[in-house]
Amino acid sequence: MAKLETLLNAVSEYTDRAALGLVVFIMCAMVVVTTLQVICRVFFAALTWSEELSRYLLVWGTFFAATLAYKRGNHIAITFVIDAFPKRIRALFVTLSYLLSLVFFAAAANYGIEMISLQVFQISPAMGIPMKYIYYSIPISMVIMMIHALAGIAGQVRRVATGEGEA
Repeated sequence: MAKLETLLNAVSEYTDRAALGLVVFIMCAMVVVTTLQVICRVFFAALTWSEELSRYLLVWGTFFAATLAYKRGNHIAITFVIDAFPKRIRALFVTLSYLLSLVFFAAAANYGIEMISLQVFQISPAMGIPMKYIYYSIPISMVIMMIHALAGIAGQVRRVATGEGEA
């Protein structure tokens, strides 16, 4: 079990670093494209593709930033009820939340793949790129969050088994 937890943690850390790099790149690209759009609109002719590219970068950035927030536990949570329970019961709630998250991420990835198959022939109007590339952000980010959830479950199982309680 320890080897599985180590492997899951390593994969989770690697995907987290890759997602962080991607989000930083996307945010920088958004700043550059938006600035270029404003400059061209004021001084030259408006760029026909910049608004669409900014929108698609925002979509990708949002989904991958969500993986970063999930990994770090930064999503909104209301925990005052769970905090009233003893440490071992709280650990079970944390494990259950990981399991429910895993089910949600799997369902969202599945529906994301279905959405891609429905959009396979749709082309973006300004840039002329297949829309499936925009929708790939959904299943890819959900798989990354599934990896983080599996690593969290493995860590929780170890902590409960060793009596450490919750993280």
